Amino acid sequence: MKHSKMILSGMGLALSLLLASPVVAAPGRDWAQWLSHYYENPQPELVVKAVYGLSRAGYFEEAAQPATAIGFLAAVFAENPEKMAEWSRAFRDLPQAHQRLVAAAMWYSGVPAGAEQLRAKARHSDPAVRVEMDRLIAMGGPALRDTPVLSESSMNLQWGAFVATGNPQHILNVLTALGSDEPALNSAARLALAEKAALHTKVYAICEAQLSQQPDKVKNQLSAALVDAKSRP
Repeated sequence: MKHSKMILSGMGLALSLLLASPVVAAPGRDWAQWLSHYYENPQPELVVKAVYGLSRAGYFEEAAQPATAIGFLAAVFAENPEKMAEWSRAFRDLPQAHQRLVAAAMWYSGVPAGAEQLRAKARHSDPAVRVEMDRLIAMGGPALRDTPVLSESSMNLQWGAFVATGNPQHILNVLTALGSDEPALNSAARLALAEKAALHTKVYAICEAQLSQQPDKVKNQLSAALVDAKSRP
């Protein structure tokens, strides 16, 4: 429980650092669509261009997207640790709020290269921010596949990691929220599963396969989410 609280504390810090910044939308590729299907055709060579495109388009200011973006980038960083120093340098021209989002993703990547880049960033941060970043570095970044879903933000971390990797464990983590005693989280998880299952055949297949393995209170809601997914255009 203590570890879970520390993870949520880290998540809270990461999101609180994302101060609103004015971003002008720019025409071009639909990078949000690219991100949401990344696992189907991984293209790490486009990550820097994608992040700048998302930044200009205002994606990081949309509801729920900061946590999704952190989960996505954390998973991509974890799979490409040898590129993190190069990417960190390339992100220096992002707005400060979006650089902080990238820093949060480096922490959540849970790999040594992420901690190294955070230490470098901490040396050039405001004293108060540096103290918090040093605390997070000392605690060590959690592996997203082991991060509990205790809030909508932590659920969106899992979605981000899933679209980066296609790893079914992230969907199984979201399923645990269907058994939550918190009605708001329970409802958010059911609606999100329906939405993602309608968009991703892999998500639908994972959820369908889980119907026979989940306890009744989860199975009933999961079944309803799949019915909802089928009814969506």
